[in-house]
Amino acid sequence: NAFMLYMKEQRPKIAAEFTLKESAAINQILGKRWHALEKSEQAKYYELARKERAIHMQLYPGWSARDNYAQIGRKKKRPRDKNEEMNPKKCRARYGLDRQEQWCKPCR
Repeated sequence: NAFMLYMKEQRPKIAAEFTLKESAAINQILGKRWHALEKSEQAKYYELARKERAIHMQLYPGWSARDNYAQIGRKKKRPRDKNEEMNPKKCRARYGLDRQEQWCKPCR
Protein backbone atom coordinates (compact mmCIF):
# COMPACT_ATOMS: atom_id res chain seq x y z
CA ASN A 1 0.00 0.00 0.00
CA ALA A 2 1.44 3.35 -1.03
CA PHE A 3 0.45 5.10 2.19
CA MET A 4 2.11 2.40 4.29
CA LEU A 5 5.37 2.92 2.40
CA TYR A 6 5.05 6.67 2.95
CA MET A 7 4.45 6.07 6.67
CA LYS A 8 7.45 3.78 6.92
CA GLU A 9 9.67 6.45 5.39
CA GLN A 10 8.25 9.47 7.21
CA ARG A 11 7.52 8.09 10.70
CA PRO A 12 11.04 8.61 12.14
CA LYS A 13 11.09 12.19 10.81
CA ILE A 14 7.71 13.02 12.36
CA ALA A 15 8.62 11.39 15.67
CA ALA A 16 11.84 13.43 15.86
CA GLU A 17 10.18 16.64 14.71
CA PHE A 18 7.30 16.56 17.19
CA THR A 19 8.86 14.37 19.91
CA LEU A 20 5.69 12.29 19.98
CA LYS A 21 5.50 8.78 21.32
CA GLU A 22 1.83 8.00 20.74
CA SER A 23 1.35 6.10 17.52
CA ALA A 24 -2.16 7.49 16.98
CA ALA A 25 -0.92 11.10 17.04
CA ILE A 26 1.89 10.31 14.61
CA ASN A 27 -0.54 8.50 12.30
CA GLN A 28 -2.88 11.48 12.34
CA ILE A 29 -0.10 13.85 11.29
CA LEU A 30 1.07 11.44 8.61
CA GLY A 31 -2.46 11.12 7.23
CA LYS A 32 -2.85 14.90 6.98
CA ARG A 33 0.51 15.23 5.26
CA TRP A 34 -0.32 12.38 2.86
CA HIS A 35 -3.51 14.11 1.77
CA ALA A 36 -1.61 17.39 1.40
CA LEU A 37 0.93 15.82 -0.97
CA GLU A 38 0.54 16.51 -4.66
CA LYS A 39 -0.43 13.62 -6.91
CA SER A 40 3.03 13.61 -8.49
CA GLU A 41 4.63 13.14 -5.07
CA GLN A 42 2.17 10.40 -4.16
CA ALA A 43 2.87 8.71 -7.52
CA LYS A 44 6.39 7.90 -6.29
CA TYR A 45 4.93 5.81 -3.46
CA TYR A 46 2.30 4.21 -5.68
CA GLU A 47 5.08 3.09 -8.03
CA LEU A 48 7.07 1.65 -5.11
CA ALA A 49 3.97 -0.19 -3.91
CA ARG A 50 3.37 -1.61 -7.39
CA LYS A 51 6.97 -2.88 -7.57
CA GLU A 52 6.77 -4.46 -4.11
CA ARG A 53 3.47 -6.11 -5.02
CA ALA A 54 5.05 -7.59 -8.18
CA ILE A 55 8.02 -8.91 -6.19
CA HIS A 56 5.70 -10.42 -3.59
CA MET A 57 3.63 -12.13 -6.29
CA GLN A 58 6.81 -13.67 -7.74
CA LEU A 59 8.04 -14.89 -4.37
CA TYR A 60 4.65 -16.18 -3.17
CA PRO A 61 2.53 -16.98 -6.24
CA GLY A 62 -0.33 -18.76 -4.44
CA TRP A 63 -0.49 -16.47 -1.42
CA SER A 64 -3.78 -15.05 -0.24
CA ALA A 65 -4.55 -12.75 2.69
CA ARG A 66 -6.91 -15.46 3.93
CA ASP A 67 -3.87 -17.62 4.67
CA ASN A 68 -3.17 -15.41 7.70
CA TYR A 69 -6.47 -16.21 9.37
CA ALA A 70 -6.90 -19.61 11.03
CA GLN A 71 -10.05 -21.45 10.10
CA ILE A 72 -9.51 -24.07 12.80
CA GLY A 73 -9.54 -21.78 15.83
CA ARG A 74 -13.04 -20.42 15.38
CA LYS A 75 -15.49 -20.92 18.19
CA LYS A 76 -18.42 -23.15 17.43
CA LYS A 77 -21.90 -22.01 18.22
CA ARG A 78 -23.48 -23.66 21.19
CA PRO A 79 -26.51 -25.73 20.17
CA ARG A 80 -29.78 -24.30 21.41
CA ASP A 81 -31.91 -26.29 23.79
CA LYS A 82 -34.70 -27.80 21.76
CA ASN A 83 -36.68 -28.64 24.85
CA GLU A 84 -38.17 -25.42 26.24
CA GLU A 85 -39.32 -27.13 29.43
CA MET A 86 -35.73 -27.85 30.39
CA ASN A 87 -35.00 -24.11 30.26
CA PRO A 88 -38.25 -22.33 31.18
CA LYS A 89 -38.71 -18.61 30.60
CA LYS A 90 -39.30 -16.28 33.49
CA CYS A 91 -42.88 -15.45 34.26
CA ARG A 92 -42.55 -11.87 33.05
CA ALA A 93 -41.48 -13.06 29.60
CA ARG A 94 -43.98 -15.90 29.49
CA TYR A 95 -47.14 -14.08 30.62
CA GLY A 96 -46.30 -10.37 30.35
CA LEU A 97 -46.81 -7.52 32.80
CA ASP A 98 -50.57 -7.37 32.33
CA ARG A 99 -51.12 -10.95 33.62
CA GLN A 100 -49.15 -10.85 36.88
CA GLU A 101 -51.71 -13.04 38.61
CA GLN A 102 -50.34 -16.00 36.61
CA TRP A 103 -46.76 -15.40 37.74
CA CYS A 104 -45.24 -17.79 40.25
CA LYS A 105 -44.62 -16.58 43.81
CA PRO A 106 -40.88 -15.82 43.48
CA CYS A 107 -41.50 -13.67 40.38
CA ARG A 108 -44.26 -11.55 41.99
